[in-house]
Amino acid sequence: MSTGTIRIPRPTRIELLRLRKRLALARRFHSLLRDREVYLLEVFRETLKSLIEARRRLSALLLSAYTSYYNALYLHGLEALEGYASTVPASVELKVGYKNVMGVWSYTYKSTGAPSPQPYLPLELAELQLARSGVLALLADIAEYERTLVNIGAEIMRLKRIVNMLEKIYIPRLERTIRYLSMKFDEMRREETIRAIKVKRRITRE
Repeated sequence: MSTGTIRIPRPTRIELLRLRKRLALARRFHSLLRDREVYLLEVFRETLKSLIEARRRLSALLLSAYTSYYNALYLHGLEALEGYASTVPASVELKVGYKNVMGVWSYTYKSTGAPSPQPYLPLELAELQLARSGVLALLADIAEYERTLVNIGAEIMRLKRIVNMLEKIYIPRLERTIRYLSMKFDEMRREETIRAIKVKRRITRE
């Protein structure tokens, strides 16, 4: 914790009032930043939970897709699978957008244009096509969650540095400076009071 004080041009009562206003503003700013940090931490935790759940679903979906692939390969052969694959568009569109979370901007991703299963397909191939669409959608969600975690994490670290600076350095220095000036002015007031009493007694004796 810092042990210094705030440098002031002249120790006057007006400067003391200014320091008290700065202290009130610093405490309010500290409170607002702390609330924002707590909210972003909650968003970070919820996004992390969503990421873990999306990865779990992706693993299960990939396992199902591999099962459907090997079943189709066993039942229909490699040539039939290659012939079907040639009719499926290789490119997939990815729609990119933006979102704002308490002043933190991040990207949103959405997979579009995934082909739907063609009619009269064997069951194994239809399941494989559905799994492909699901995998693409989950990959878009995972990319969005990871980008959000990176951006929010960076903002939380920045807020933490500012909050710690206010809490451990700036506000304590203001408080010590205000305390020092208040004690100095109190002492000056006592000296003036004692001086006035002495002058009054001298006048009374004369």
